[in-house]
Amino acid sequence: MIEIFKLTKRHVDKKKGEELPQELKEVKLFSTFIGHGIGTIDYSEKIASIKDEEYEQILQNSGEYVRFKIGNLSKYFEIEVFPEHSKKLLEQMCECELKEIFKNFKDGYLVLRKDFDYD
Repeated sequence: MIEIFKLTKRHVDKKKGEELPQELKEVKLFSTFIGHGIGTIDYSEKIASIKDEEYEQILQNSGEYVRFKIGNLSKYFEIEVFPEHSKKLLEQMCECELKEIFKNFKDGYLVLRKDFDYD
């Protein structure tokens, strides 16, 4: 089973007068996401699940960028997708539930995670 999570809320411990350029905000977001506590706490919720067989069908029926970006889930177990990725994914993705999720994705990030507890 593949679980899809979406950022729903973010708490930033912003020091007075500290304004970061967009590039640094993205680094800060990513750093926190992978476990470096630097003052940002992200809250995400599961928004969908896709069966492994359906996920494989999506990969087989989509273009090269889709396979490159989200095709290694069985190797890495978790993949982050940012808005700039979703634009490229939409161009090459077959019609499916995941494509509908990407169509409505405008900010924050999504996480595709392999669930090993699913029977």
